[in-house]
Amino acid sequence: MRKRLTIALIGAVAVAVAAAATASGVVGPAPNGNSQDATITFSPKKLGKKTATPVTLAVTTKTTNSTNPNGKPVPVVEAILDFDKNASIFAKGYPTCEASQLENVSTEAGLQNCKKAQIGGGTASALLPAAKGTVVPEPLTVTAYNGVAQGGNPVVLLQAYGAAPVQTTQVLVGVVTKYNKEGYGPRLSVKVPLIAGGEGALTDFQVKVFKKFNYKGKQRSFVSSKCPKSKKLKGRANFIFKDGQSLAPTVTQKCSQKPEKKKKK
Repeated sequence: MRKRLTIALIGAVAVAVAAAATASGVVGPAPNGNSQDATITFSPKKLGKKTATPVTLAVTTKTTNSTNPNGKPVPVVEAILDFDKNASIFAKGYPTCEASQLENVSTEAGLQNCKKAQIGGGTASALLPAAKGTVVPEPLTVTAYNGVAQGGNPVVLLQAYGAAPVQTTQVLVGVVTKYNKEGYGPRLSVKVPLIAGGEGALTDFQVKVFKKFNYKGKQRSFVSSKCPKSKKLKGRANFIFKDGQSLAPTVTQKCSQKPEKKKKK
């Protein structure tokens, strides 16, 4: 009995540690029935204490609704992501792509137009309007590009393309600014276009961003991060829906500090 109890406790601790390492935030339901989940992670988890380490940024979101009979959530029109103050986004010197080069075209055509500007990719899901108030799911391929800067601020373009049951292309435009409040640093504000005037909706969205490149003789990374003394990185995602309501899940990720190279005297 004791052995079985010990194994159960070890398993429970392992699950708790795994959950704490990358905590997702689920909030809701809002008055409109929407609930929102978001996960923001940097990898690797072993990062520099004073010198930022190139990282892969992974963002996963899920929007659900508990009151609409067909399950379609009230669509998100804007997602505002705040990253830990120890994170940084650098795009200067990397090739860019215009949003117009990705609109109304397939994933393949988008890559033909903007391959050099690609910074990542992922998958998404949408619910599209069908007959008699029903909806049908459609899988989407997400490709991330470095867009043309706006007012000196980096821009991230996210093309979401699906071929069946109907061909659809969504281009989400995100602008990076310096929020620098409440322990947060970079802010990514993403405009989400409506599907069929709001009759459809994105439900799941997963994207990873990673790109290292050379700028003025130095290697740079599109996303980098340090690990603070607390050994925790926090994130926040504020989702604004078509009806003006919003939900803002927060997340926390553990990190560890890797040894810094000693500078030669």
